[in-house]
Amino acid sequence: MVFQLPILLWWFVPVAGFIILLYLLKIRRRIVKVPAVFLFPRITTDVRANALWQRLRFHWLMVLQILVALLLITALARPAIKGRGWQGQTLVFVLDASASMNSKDVKPSRFVEAKRRIEKWLRDLRYSDQASLILATTEPRIVAPLSSDHNRLRQLLDNLKPTDAPADIGAALRLASALVANRPNATIVLVSDGSFEPVVDFSPGSAKLAYESVGNSDSNAGFVVMDAQRHGNQVRLFVGLRNFSEKSLKGTLTLLTDGKLSAAKELTLQPKQIVGETVLVPATARQVTVKWECKDDVLSSDDEINFVGIGRKPLRILLVSSGNFFLERALALEPDCVVDKAPQVPETEKGSGISGRYDVVIFDGTKPEPVKAKAVWLIGVVDGEFVRKVGIANQPAVTAWEREHPVLRFVDLSAVLIDKAVKVELAPWAQSIADAKETPLIALGERSNRRWLFIGFNLLDSDFPLRVGFPIFIANALRWSAGGQRWEQGFIVKAGSVVTLTVPSQQVSIRYPDGRSETVNAPENLLTLRATEKVGVYEIMSGNLRVQFAVNLLNADESEIAPKQTVTLGAHTIASQVARITWRDLWWLFVLFALLVIAIEWFIFIKWS
Repeated sequence: MVFQLPILLWWFVPVAGFIILLYLLKIRRRIVKVPAVFLFPRITTDVRANALWQRLRFHWLMVLQILVALLLITALARPAIKGRGWQGQTLVFVLDASASMNSKDVKPSRFVEAKRRIEKWLRDLRYSDQASLILATTEPRIVAPLSSDHNRLRQLLDNLKPTDAPADIGAALRLASALVANRPNATIVLVSDGSFEPVVDFSPGSAKLAYESVGNSDSNAGFVVMDAQRHGNQVRLFVGLRNFSEKSLKGTLTLLTDGKLSAAKELTLQPKQIVGETVLVPATARQVTVKWECKDDVLSSDDEINFVGIGRKPLRILLVSSGNFFLERALALEPDCVVDKAPQVPETEKGSGISGRYDVVIFDGTKPEPVKAKAVWLIGVVDGEFVRKVGIANQPAVTAWEREHPVLRFVDLSAVLIDKAVKVELAPWAQSIADAKETPLIALGERSNRRWLFIGFNLLDSDFPLRVGFPIFIANALRWSAGGQRWEQGFIVKAGSVVTLTVPSQQVSIRYPDGRSETVNAPENLLTLRATEKVGVYEIMSGNLRVQFAVNLLNADESEIAPKQTVTLGAHTIASQVARITWRDLWWLFVLFALLVIAIEWFIFIKWS
């Protein structure tokens, strides 16, 4: 404890002396005439013994009065407790929860250290000060609104965790500025390591800005580039590993294929060096992981990248046709498709079930036969089971189509000209997705685990193959025929990205990299996933759809973990500063004790008088 005005303590000497002097003065008595003095012998003796000054005697009232004087003078000297924190009637703490805050150069991590500092500052606030906490992530959020309940804010702070994604510091600061708008003596405190791009389009208004830097090392190397290309039966993976440190880092680069170790290599990275590595993996691999392991590397979020679904088997298509240049070209444009052409179905592929060699069999103007494929297309022909011919429709015009159906998405049929089409009746389990006035033109259905697609006209009897939407239609139809699973796998996104998928069911199960699972609702069969703030492999299951995708950091700003001593926030360049020394006044406590002593003195005086 220290005194802000210690010189006032000297006033205790004259005040205490004055109180003692009062107890030394002679007692003033009134002269009263009495008939006889023998009735007051003790009093007359005291009168004869009294002089101008009395002998000082111990008295509890005197002690209590001196104690009251001491307490009041101590209160005037402004006693206070010294601490470090931020002063102001209103404080908003913006806590950076980006990937770089996982760095372990500060034990146990920068994020935990940042929480410790904020918690300590909250304890030093006055009970009347208001404080708020904003967590800066990909989408910043207010953890605690402005409140004087500092204990509640500390509880919420204790439950916060960092992410593996970059943080939108600008959005978090603008949110903080809106919270303290028009509030006097407000301060916005950013607690971060400075690993973010300069913030533009931000103004703190009348609030003060403060920046508290966390971290003390730049020892990190991470992946910043990756690419994958398929070449025949192999996939060529290229990764770029960069050393962000001012010192050399020695570690091991390992390759895992479907969870098994495929290769390992010792690697020494020179300061600020970037190294490119190319590896070959089998095309049948479902998941490939490349890891960088180094004992001096303090950030793990960028030490691993994952590739999923790159080794899926090609979609095998049998085109039974006498020749159709436009259809063949549209099929050839699709990646991972192997197209075989034949005038008729091979004997080995005839029959029932879905155990055949081909995934899709297309009957283009040829008589359909029972096949073992998982999907069957009928173009200008009928089979009598899925569709039954009832006549011919001349120059039918498309009157309506389901624009949002996966097969017709982004396909415009309004201006398609058709010379003639087959007039048909659909099976009860079939669905028409494009109609003319006289007949369905495009229909589909699913039965016994096999999918059917019907196009009611010969492609060469229309100008549909000349339209921009034709290759899109073929691509959509192939995705639908394959069940969606193989077509939705294999994509890779950066941490914090929004993933949007079309799913067959509105009930979607999501499994996260940490093994946690949850079930969410997908309105109108459209899933929008924002929770991609942890690196690793995610899995989505909906109906017969099973999707895996990888989330990687691949962000040089986050991997550049050297703590920044200055940051640019709008038009301001803010230097890192240690929290200011604050004084917590305790004068009110001494005044309270003085009042208590006065009450005790009054009680003693009444009792003894």
